[in-house]
This record gives sequence, structure tokens and C-alpha cells, in this order.
Amino acid sequence: MAARRRSLRMRIAGLRFPLRAPRVDLTLPDRSRVDELVRLLNEPSVARFTLSIPYPYTKRDARAWIARADRGRRAGERLSLSIVRRSDGALLGGVGLHQFSEGSARAEVGYWLGRDYRGEGYASEAVERLLEVAFRDLALHRIEARVFPGNGPSQRLARRAGLRYEGRLRDEVQKDGRWRASLLFARLSTDRPPLR
Repeated sequence: MAARRRSLRMRIAGLRFPLRAPRVDLTLPDRSRVDELVRLLNEPSVARFTLSIPYPYTKRDARAWIARADRGRRAGERLSLSIVRRSDGALLGGVGLHQFSEGSARAEVGYWLGRDYRGEGYASEAVERLLEVAFRDLALHRIEARVFPGNGPSQRLARRAGLRYEGRLRDEVQKDGRWRASLLFARLSTDRPPLR
């Protein structure tokens, strides 16, 4: 298993950034964008539908996330990226792979977008590009997404990205002191890519 882990770490280390999608670039988190992160994430609607983003969101939270993202990437444990609009360099949100499973070539995809940038297709571009890299460059076989039941836009994004609904996981996670269900979506490397 150690060799497999090193292999994934080396594959992640071999990625070249930015990862380019039609209108957005996926970049490594940058300390110079702390204020932008705080502005985007200090929004209740982001925290409500994500598991680990706190509200209110502070500069300390942003700096800690950037440090964790860097450590996680170097260790081959996660790949957390910023979504940046190419036309003007605006930070729009984040996308990433985490929960890597050494034995099954599996990971979980997560994504969020600032409120002002939703509904424009930016998150779909970012997720589709990251899945392409996950299957082709990281040699993953299964990508999962867990979505809270009330988050219709995120469910639709998962389906557009070719992830299939696999079921409801009852009381899977705790958030804000109570148990919450998740909806499980997944895509395999052998699945047909979504139609453009």
C-alpha cells in the first residue's frame, strides 16, 4: 500500500497548474487571496451546504485552509484548488478531491461557488475538468460526491458532470450539532463522459 500511496503522491506532484477549463483556471490556493476567500465564504449559503466550511468565515480560517491545502497536496492526501475566472482573474470558488482511498483508487469531489457567481456554469466547468484530470492523470477509478438533500443546484451539477445517483445515506454526518443525511453520487472511469 505504501508504494501505491507514493504513486498517487507523485502523480499529484506531477500535475501542472493552472488546470485550464473553457472559462476558468483551477489554481493552487494563494495567500494573496485571503481577503477574497473571506468575502466569498463569509456567506451563510456556502456554509449551509458544505460540511467543513465555518460561518462566520475569518482570515484565520482562510490562512489555515490554504496551509492545509498545501500540506495535503504535498502528502498526496487531497487536492484543493481555487476556481479563477480567466477573463479578469476573479476568484469564484473552490473545487477539490479528498478522501483518497489507497486500495480502491477512489476519491470524493467537493465544490463551492461564491453567491454572485452561481448559475453561470463555472462550477460545472471546474468539476468536469477536475474529473478529467482525476481519471486520466491520477488514475482514479471512482469519484464520489456527497450532497445534502436540500441542495438542488449541487445535485444537478453532479448529474451534469456524469455522476450517477446511488442512494441516500441516512445520518451520515454531523453538522451544526445534528445528524444529516447525504445523497451519494458517483462516476467510474469506465462510465461514458457526459454529453457536452
